[in-house]
Amino acid sequence: GSGPHPACSGRLCELITMTSPCAVNAMCVTPFDAHDHMDEDALAVIVDRLSMAGVGIYLGSYGTGEGHLLRPTEITRLYRVGVETAAGRVPVYAAALGFTSTDEVIEAALSAVDTGVDAVQIHPPRPGPIAIVPRPQELDRFYADVLGALTTPVHLTNQVVMVGYPLPVALISELVASYRQVTAVNTSDPDLARVAELLRAVATRTDVYVGIVAQLATALALGAAGALCFEADVAPELCTAVVEASRAGDTDRLALVFGQLLQLNEILSRFGNPRSVKAAMALVGLPAGALRRPYLELGADEVDGIAAVLGELGLSKP
Repeated sequence: GSGPHPACSGRLCELITMTSPCAVNAMCVTPFDAHDHMDEDALAVIVDRLSMAGVGIYLGSYGTGEGHLLRPTEITRLYRVGVETAAGRVPVYAAALGFTSTDEVIEAALSAVDTGVDAVQIHPPRPGPIAIVPRPQELDRFYADVLGALTTPVHLTNQVVMVGYPLPVALISELVASYRQVTAVNTSDPDLARVAELLRAVATRTDVYVGIVAQLATALALGAAGALCFEADVAPELCTAVVEASRAGDTDRLALVFGQLLQLNEILSRFGNPRSVKAAMALVGLPAGALRRPYLELGADEVDGIAAVLGELGLSKP
């Protein structure tokens, strides 16, 4: 489903096709300076780097992008700087919205659209602690309200890791069929069998991206369009190499680069994202900036552990 949506027309079609989707998308970090201000110059460097690598950009994600720690004015600037810097080379998506009331999700999405992003990412509702799971009728009403209010492109997420429950595949399939503005589905679901079920249900109708890179090779074989991941902040070319090798049917190359990507994932996961991702980016010469409290920098031993793996993978700064 990487081409224009068959049902699109007019302004919606222009928005859907204005920037071609990428096989690899990065949950981009948000750099802060020593005074805890968003560092727009550093952000521009990072976005430019991802754009040159042909990697799509999600801004303000609630993990890597520290979106849950951003102020509303910062989120608006984050999107505007990202859109201006990418300059149409790769798509830029709004990810700092969700986990609040339905009306606030809609307001945040409409505000993001005004900044010129290519699509907004809508998370499943999380009305309280992870232990509180919405009822089926609450899910139906949430998506009817949100998608009924948005006419521009939307990316749905099946964000099991963050919300604590999976969206029913039947619901996702129905939303893809019913709302032409749904142009992609991102899934971060540890259950690979459920990922396979989702791909069977919707991959011929819209692009599906996996957020757990350990699933990437299998998901690509089952029809996934690619990945949405934090590893692309550190090594975008390595991530795209996995997709390219899979598409080319080059099993030897795939085994090599996918194995390297799994090594990178392991070390970054071991010390916790976004701490580890920003530390790794600094090690490869990118201005990832400081973390926003309550996050604190990694210890020297932890940074040394990341540096050792980056060196082994040939990713260290020359």
